[in-house]
Amino acid sequence: MDIDPVTGGTLPLDSQQLGTVAANSSHIILFKWGSLTTLNNPPWESTFSLSFTQMGTPSVTIFALVNWDVAFSTRSFFTQQVEMLIEHVAQTYLTSTDIVIRTGQYFCCTYDINPQLKRKYSRLRIQYFSQYLVDEFNARFGKERRIIIWDVGCISEHRLYAARDEHAKLCSPNHVRADIVNVENIVLANHMYNLPSVL
Repeated sequence: MDIDPVTGGTLPLDSQQLGTVAANSSHIILFKWGSLTTLNNPPWESTFSLSFTQMGTPSVTIFALVNWDVAFSTRSFFTQQVEMLIEHVAQTYLTSTDIVIRTGQYFCCTYDINPQLKRKYSRLRIQYFSQYLVDEFNARFGKERRIIIWDVGCISEHRLYAARDEHAKLCSPNHVRADIVNVENIVLANHMYNLPSVL
């Protein structure tokens, strides 16, 4: 994500052509992953072979992971994939690119309206995966670039239990309901434009 590039930049028009972004505007490049799981087709790491940095050096890159990993992966597989992701980040992004880590979104129970999916949810599991991701990024990049923690999990954790339980039972996806996502996004936007270092 490039916020207010003074000299403009480029953006993808399709799979082969690049267009021009006007000066003093912003552009965002989004890659949708099923987190770092085997559910990605093609695999998530293939994103890094697209040479998307030819579109310019991003000022910020945001990694929103954990929920799918908690639901459909194992601890050992997740830790291996995080190590691979960190290597790709180190080779792809300049140290001038800030990194935002979005922690796992709150999900209180193992409730699942589709038992065939066999999601593996628990609050402690989400907290562990989130903390592991944060710790590994800080250990590798903390001394050379800015690491910002977008702790969306704490937004729901600070709600009353009845409110937390309600959105877990009424929402079947691997994340919180849209009203909570709106709050999370407001927190991020406020940080991007106003705050110096932490969320």
